[in-house]
Amino acid sequence: MKKVELLAPAGNMASFKAAIQNGADAVFLGGKMFGARASAANFTMEEIHEAVQLAHCYGVKVHVTLNTLIKENECEECMQYVDELVQANVDALIIQDLGIMSLIRQKYPNLELHASTQMHIHNCEGLKNVKKWCLKRVVVARETPLELIRKMCQEDIEIEVFVQGAYCVSYSGQCQMSQNIGGRSGNRGECAQACRLPYTLIKKTPQGKIKIDTKGQYLLSLKDLNALKLVPELIEAGVASFKIEGRMKRPEYVAMMTSIYRQAIDSYYAHQPFDVNAKVKEEMQKVFNRGFTEGYLNHINGQELTSAVRPNHQGIVIGKVKALSKDKMSIALHHELNQKDGIRILNDKEDKGFVVNYMYRKGQLINHAENEVIELDRVKGVKVNDIVVKTSDYRQLERLKQTIEENKRKVYLTGEVICHLNEPLVIRVSDAEGFVSECISEQRTEKAQKTPLDAQRIETQMKKTGNTPFLFEKLHIDLDENVIFPLSLLNELRREVLSKHASLRSHRPRTTPAVPFELPNIQPPLTHDWHVSVSTYEQYQVAKQYNCKIDILSRKLYDQIHTLDEQAEFIYPRVYHQAYDVKGIASELGGLGKMERLNASLNCFNAACVHFLYAFNAKCITLNDELSDAAIEDLMKSYQRQYHSLPNVEKIIYERKENMIMEYCPINTFIHDTKKKNCQLCHTSSYYLKDIKGKEYPLLGDDECRMHVYHSEVCNEIQKLPFYQKMGITNFRLIFTFENEEETRQICEQVLNHEDHHFSS
Repeated sequence: MKKVELLAPAGNMASFKAAIQNGADAVFLGGKMFGARASAANFTMEEIHEAVQLAHCYGVKVHVTLNTLIKENECEECMQYVDELVQANVDALIIQDLGIMSLIRQKYPNLELHASTQMHIHNCEGLKNVKKWCLKRVVVARETPLELIRKMCQEDIEIEVFVQGAYCVSYSGQCQMSQNIGGRSGNRGECAQACRLPYTLIKKTPQGKIKIDTKGQYLLSLKDLNALKLVPELIEAGVASFKIEGRMKRPEYVAMMTSIYRQAIDSYYAHQPFDVNAKVKEEMQKVFNRGFTEGYLNHINGQELTSAVRPNHQGIVIGKVKALSKDKMSIALHHELNQKDGIRILNDKEDKGFVVNYMYRKGQLINHAENEVIELDRVKGVKVNDIVVKTSDYRQLERLKQTIEENKRKVYLTGEVICHLNEPLVIRVSDAEGFVSECISEQRTEKAQKTPLDAQRIETQMKKTGNTPFLFEKLHIDLDENVIFPLSLLNELRREVLSKHASLRSHRPRTTPAVPFELPNIQPPLTHDWHVSVSTYEQYQVAKQYNCKIDILSRKLYDQIHTLDEQAEFIYPRVYHQAYDVKGIASELGGLGKMERLNASLNCFNAACVHFLYAFNAKCITLNDELSDAAIEDLMKSYQRQYHSLPNVEKIIYERKENMIMEYCPINTFIHDTKKKNCQLCHTSSYYLKDIKGKEYPLLGDDECRMHVYHSEVCNEIQKLPFYQKMGITNFRLIFTFENEEETRQICEQVLNHEDHHFSS
């Protein structure tokens, strides 16, 4: 069994070193462009070169994130960036955009590519498609349960699983909430974390609106994933890589999480138990937590999954406010507190966070206290019985910093020192990976007149490897009798051979075999279709009065309508685990090759992506909602220039956009709080989330009880029809969700009344 890889995050060079020194097998990082964490510090190209050389010296791999969607006018720059990453000798790229993926596969057939979780691979059918593209690995959706992961690991492709860190409430690659609210696309690395903002859950009734008591405002904020207890099961399932989330986190966080998972993994392979006890959990909690959960890996949902009261770091509870005086507050501790620790006093109105600079015992300054009553300088707004939590532990952070600075991680060497009389001194070193380095002195050894060198003195000098990555595990000394040479020569040659060996390991050649990848140039014919997507039978009855094609958004409704209208097609869900058994439109990569129409959720952003999808049986592709008009125009022109024909694409011109699709349901969570699905609350009454600005985001569960969060406003671009048609777009679609009969008719009439329409009554 191949040992599972421990993959750690790095948002800067300090975090990178923290990952290496605490046992990472590989590190993932982002450059200054095209990564899904644009607000992290990230790495310059010079730093990437430095990081790769450092990592390779330790036998650690470097994976670089290229996991955003790339607009047409960015493709050339993106490929130039890939050229630079190849020159830097990175081990793998983590990819989201299918167009860029296809360009890289064609240009660099021996470069290892991984499908990002942003690619939304959540089923075995999606895996099978990725295998066709010769990708090495898939980072599966965080929502994937352990039993499905076991099945995925049988598909002969490496499976990477998140084991620690922040949970996105929406399926990755399928969230447009940040984009729709503020123009900051999560699919392009600019997520504004709308899920961590406060919301109110509202129920609409004939009598008015009812506010649901949720005992917390952060209704879309989930706890942090912690799969430490599941390490043995995940290894036995066949997972290739354990991924720790955290490129935005401090180096000490990276050090702690990497170290803990390193211990758990090594204990498993050593057939020794790893006790995930209260102390281990507390160490992890102190460095960062929003509350921990095993989440979807273990089918956890509801309030066990959420962090609704506070969306930020929760620390650990260490006491509460016992009394207040004019300038002091007494804190009853049931835990230790040290000077320079960070604490937060939890308050109904506003939490109070600060660093403890001064603490007192009976009026005297102290720097440590435990299980006693101490005093702190009073903070405005604090009340008696307010809970006190520790949000940073100064001593813990200092210990973690030492793990980074001390360079304790070593590469073990076998050394050979050859000291023959009147010959040059030879030092040869080798390691377990098969790298061998040798240095020979210009100066020759001499016959000792008094005290010859002995093997012990040579061994002592050879083992002075200092702050280098190396440590001699075995040392063979071939020494003639009565030989002498200056120890300075031995030291110089030792430094030279270790430097040479570090360079040899750092500049190791790429060993991934080249797998050719060519795409057929398939150009589907242009169609001129109007599609209307409906969610209710009432909407269907209205749409049938117009000369359009009908798509059905619900399988239950499709089965009802298809008996009356065989031409109606089914829009497959974005999360899908069943068979593709009827004609329709695919909304996720598992349907690629099975359906001729592809939905906007496949995130087609550039001409290369269009061309790639055509090669896999697509005949018409719906353009992604996030594309601006200028980006669409660039795509259309570029495709025509490169492939000498217009692409057969579709533009949605009316819809209430979906912000998110979630396994988690806030309605069930805060009304029933049960793992039981299909409560049908969202189908018997109307619910929505209201933000602090008063905007309302409707909620609706689908046939499989997955929750969809819709945007607060409807997007109507019918008036721009001539503009899109002039670009060469020949297919258009209207999507109806919450519209009643009259609203549906009004929108259809808007198209009918347009001077250049395809509807007719």
